[in-house]
Amino acid sequence: MAQNPYELAGSAIQDDCGCYTLTSENNFTAGAVWNKNQADLSQPFNYAFNVFLGCDDAGGADGISFVLQTSPAGVGNEGAGLGYEGLTPSVGITIDTYMNGVQDDPDYDHIAIQSDGNTFHHSIYNLAGPVAVLPDSVNIEDCQWHVLAINWEPANNLMEVSVDGHLRLSLTKNIVQDIFNNNPLVYWGFTAGTGTNFNIQKVCVPLESKFALAAHNNSCVGTPFSFTDSSTSYGNISNWYWDFGDGTTSNLKDPPAHAYEQPGVYNVTLNVKGGDGCLSDTFAQTLTVGAYPKADFAASATPICTNDTVVFTDASVLNGGTRNYWYWDLGNGSTSSLQNPPPVHYQAGTYTVKLFVNTRENCPSDTAVQTFTVGTAPRIDFTKTDTCSNIPITFMAKNNSPGIVINKWLWDFGDNTFSEEPVAIHTYASGGTYTAALAAQAANGCTTDTVMKAVRVYGSAANAGRDTTVMLGSPFQLQGSGGEMYSWSPPTGLNNSHIANPTAILYEDMTYTLTTTTAIGCATSDIVHVKVFKGPEIYIPTAFTPNGDGLNDKFKITPVGIKEIFYFRILNRWGQVVYTSQSFSAAWDGNLSGIPQPTGTYVWMIAGKTNAGAPFTKQGTVVLIR
Repeated sequence: MAQNPYELAGSAIQDDCGCYTLTSENNFTAGAVWNKNQADLSQPFNYAFNVFLGCDDAGGADGISFVLQTSPAGVGNEGAGLGYEGLTPSVGITIDTYMNGVQDDPDYDHIAIQSDGNTFHHSIYNLAGPVAVLPDSVNIEDCQWHVLAINWEPANNLMEVSVDGHLRLSLTKNIVQDIFNNNPLVYWGFTAGTGTNFNIQKVCVPLESKFALAAHNNSCVGTPFSFTDSSTSYGNISNWYWDFGDGTTSNLKDPPAHAYEQPGVYNVTLNVKGGDGCLSDTFAQTLTVGAYPKADFAASATPICTNDTVVFTDASVLNGGTRNYWYWDLGNGSTSSLQNPPPVHYQAGTYTVKLFVNTRENCPSDTAVQTFTVGTAPRIDFTKTDTCSNIPITFMAKNNSPGIVINKWLWDFGDNTFSEEPVAIHTYASGGTYTAALAAQAANGCTTDTVMKAVRVYGSAANAGRDTTVMLGSPFQLQGSGGEMYSWSPPTGLNNSHIANPTAILYEDMTYTLTTTTAIGCATSDIVHVKVFKGPEIYIPTAFTPNGDGLNDKFKITPVGIKEIFYFRILNRWGQVVYTSQSFSAAWDGNLSGIPQPTGTYVWMIAGKTNAGAPFTKQGTVVLIR
């Protein structure tokens, strides 16, 4: 059975694992706790403890000492002796919380290094200090735990004392020779005392589980991990409790190397038990076990041709872990460490492309290898001519790489029509500029670059304007459009028969034919009828039949030599206005607000201004017949 590494003396009692009450709320007591294992002062050490000096500042007393001595047990005088007075030979680091004038104590809680059980500060036994225990407070009886750390470096005979991480005392002295008569083996422990006043004074000694990995905390499936125990205890450790996170455990101090069968994240824990039966807190480390990736990649184009830009994409498979390294050998002398390298252009030839992948867990892949043959893409061109709409045009493909056989030609004429013939005949339905495109597929699997050219298709669409009425001998203008060049026939009455909008003066009815052409021909024709009336006058029918048969359905006026219409009104037999307009194209459909008006005689009135500026008025009747 494990042996408790600590021995108690005086008023000391064990509270729980690793923690001891040296003095309780009683007067004139002294208590001590001693580690049964000797420390070797020829070797360095760095001890750290938690100390508690009580909660009563004004009436609390007296203090705690960390002691090195050759005896394995014992307790010194209570009160100002701090349970340390009288222990010899010894070195004591004393934390004094009560001002005893006879011992030359300062009026604040103080710390000192003293020897041979003597707590008087003005004596040869006072080796360092006293100074305030805390750098920013005069009181350590504050109901708080504090960390007391002692560092010993025998090579320099240096002892350093820190409280809560702040260096408080430093002593350079050969204590093995001067204090312990060249005996480096000593026991260590804590003492405390109360006198007229008292405080609860405690100390906790560490028991900490800890382990280290031999190299790193990442590995691969099937690769063993080595775990090394680095737990600390100022006594002996009796038991180790390992849990590797995959259902396996061990009770050995340094377990054999452990290999994980599946990738994943594992939580490895360690607890240790001290010789006094105390169990440490759990120490844990997370391990990532990665799988070996299977390297693979894909190319954006197959086959690869000289006019291609190839994009290689990582397609590796990883079932556990994290990919973080890629090495590409692109086969043309260039490499990349990106997951997906920049686009690559190849000359004709055969290339071997390789990809190697690694992971954050350092699980390398095999090298993926693919060999590509890069073919030469043929160069092509084509000829064409500009043309007229509705006139066939010949497109002729040309192979400028005679050593490469073309299997298929791919025409796009730009008007949503296509062909696969080397010589294609195509007709455009309307004029405009079209982009004709040609590509080809070669016998080696390569597709050419696309050649594009603009095709100008000329087209005329003669428009002689709307049929019209004019006043006898009064100038008017024809409205021609739809071409680049114009010809009116006959030229009778025209000031110029070769412009789009000539001025005409007529004395009889006339039908004109307008012929329009483009720079390369493309002629079209249209006619316009011109009716000549004496004027100024407004010609109005005497009846109309709004029955929807398309004949005389509307009552319309025909103004000749009239510049402006002020009003055109139609009234029923009761004087109600059923229609009004100021437009030259006025036309009544026989309805009022969408309601058909009855058969009968209606009065119309019109007023306006002639082309010469003279006023013009007229009125009459019209018969509506249904």
